[in-house]
Amino acid sequence: MAEDAIRVVLIDDHTVLRDGLKLLLSLEPDIQVVGEAGSGGDGIAVAERLAPDVVVTDVGLPDVDGVEVTRRLREDLPETRVLVLTVHDEDHYVFTLIQAGASGYLLKNAAGDDLVNAIRTVVSGKPWLQPEIAQRLMAFAGGRPAVPRSGLESLIEPLTSRELEVLRFLAGAASNREIAERLRISPRTVETHLANIYGKLGVRGRTEAMLWAIREKVAEG
Repeated sequence: MAEDAIRVVLIDDHTVLRDGLKLLLSLEPDIQVVGEAGSGGDGIAVAERLAPDVVVTDVGLPDVDGVEVTRRLREDLPETRVLVLTVHDEDHYVFTLIQAGASGYLLKNAAGDDLVNAIRTVVSGKPWLQPEIAQRLMAFAGGRPAVPRSGLESLIEPLTSRELEVLRFLAGAASNREIAERLRISPRTVETHLANIYGKLGVRGRTEAMLWAIREKVAEG
């Protein structure tokens, strides 16, 4: 096992599934499962103790659901990426988890290679969405075109350099707290920048802004 292996914690209430995931990930020389839990509350405790690179969590969990797990971990462990692995593909779950700070969303019918790729992708700071989920989200955002699709140049009121920095972090699924820490500004200032960004892009919130930024490859600019 490489010393710089990606450290993963698994949260799922099905022991058989966790065992299968551990076996799958053990075949990857750059990934190491360092902890696991069968409930949301235990998962938060394990993650906070181990501070892994990635937490792979289900949505439907005993005592604390995956949405709250994601919110808590993004606030308490801003450097830890949360990857959702679930059977739920309903838009409500997808939007809520992304808004809570999930860096990736994967369905349990995905291939094992998809999970491995998703883990590596979110660790690199980029979001990862299963293709069918991404298509629905893009259709959702595309159904409310706020700006022409030609990119940042077409905005009537351009983003300031600081707003563009915030948007790039948002495209990488960073939480408000993480953005504040990286830019050395207050969370309240981050909220102000986000409000300005939403207004200039003509979007209705964090999810649509993230999708717009991903579509326009803002993080690569």
